[in-house]
Order: sequence, then structure tokens, then C-alpha cells
Amino acid sequence: MLKDKKNSRKQGDVGLGSAINWFTQNEYTVCLPLTDNQGYDLVVEKDNGLEKVQIRTTYSKSEYGTYKVNLRVCGGNKSGNTVKKFDPSIVDILYVLTENGDKYLIPTSFISNGNSIKLGKKWGEYKV
Repeated sequence: MLKDKKNSRKQGDVGLGSAINWFTQNEYTVCLPLTDNQGYDLVVEKDNGLEKVQIRTTYSKSEYGTYKVNLRVCGGNKSGNTVKKFDPSIVDILYVLTENGDKYLIPTSFISNGNSIKLGKKWGEYKV
């Protein structure tokens, strides 16, 4: 599902579509930013509350067989490469889609590592 996507942008499109679908089916109002300059991918509303959502997809597994989610963003241009760690203060929810279709809604206040997380037992309660 994800691994066969030719590039990370296409993989991200799959994650965005999945998130929009999940939030819509669960009676959220979904708002899309006009540009991609924000630190979030969606804004969702339910019960008169707004929450910013960052979306991640993964097909990578750890040595223990659990999915590993890269949280940092790596990019580059002619002037050099940049690495931007995940900042949980910018978003409220991390939506994760795994290669096998599992979905997680993780409150970002529980994320302390800005580089990556492994979806083991610790995150099991956030699987939807």
C-alpha cells in the first residue's frame, strides 16, 4: 500500500487521504490549509473544538517488528540540507497510517522524542 509509492510525496498523499477519510467518517469537520508552510497538515473540528493534525505514514519496521515512524522532516535545496525535528507544541494530534492500514491518533503532548517513535505497546491505546 505505502511501500510501492514512487516517492515520499505520493506516500504523503495516501496518508492525507486516509486521514481526511477517517476524520470525516468520525463526524469531524476537516479543514485543509491553503499552503504547505504550516507545521500541520489538517485542522479538525468536533464539539466546537479545533485541533491541528500532523500526518505521518510508515512501512519501516524496527528490529523487533514494530513500525517505526520518522517524525523529523529532512529536506534540501541548492543552499544545503535541513533537518527539522518534530515539535509537539505546534500540533495537537499525530495521525499515523502504517503499511498494513493500521491508524493511530496520538496526542502530541505524550511525544517527547522529536526524531521518531516505535509503535509498540506504549502506543497501542491510540490505535483506532
